[in-house]
Amino acid sequence: MTALSALARTWPMLCALGAGLVLLALAAGAGGMAGGVMAAAGAAGLGWGVLSLRAGRALVPGLALGTGAALLVGTGALVGSGLAAADDVPVGPLLAASVFIVVVAGHCAVVLRRRARRVREGRADAAAPRTAAVDGRLPLVGLVAGALLVAGLATPALAATEAGRLAVPHGEHGSVVTDEGHHH
Repeated sequence: MTALSALARTWPMLCALGAGLVLLALAAGAGGMAGGVMAAAGAAGLGWGVLSLRAGRALVPGLALGTGAALLVGTGALVGSGLAAADDVPVGPLLAASVFIVVVAGHCAVVLRRRARRVREGRADAAAPRTAAVDGRLPLVGLVAGALLVAGLATPALAATEAGRLAVPHGEHGSVVTDEGHHH
């Protein structure tokens, strides 16, 4: 497996991890039903991403595609109706999570289409092929590149959530601010 194929095969799973983290951070600051849905979707995204990475293939692609489509429709309704602002859901991080969801749903659609083609052709190996284990330097480079790309979108999205805005800046944990404004 080349670095590029490792990137392509692991990208959806890494995107699921990114979406899960962003959705959980959004849920922490959101109110109402939107917060509950985002928390459940975030936890599911993290679980799917970890389990699919471990399995080396997209698990339950039909369910993942359907869930992704429902989340995208829900996100559109949330933003389009103005409820995102009313429920304290910042649109930027919601857009970043949606980008991740599109990647996961698109990958699952491709997996399902390939599976259906194999079934039509009467091939016995109709199940989705397992991704080759990551071994050697080139596949590892692809995995790291994918992780960096996902982190590049997830990090600013996380910082723009309420949880990100309320986070203690690095290096200030346990420090005491004196009357003069100096940290000790």
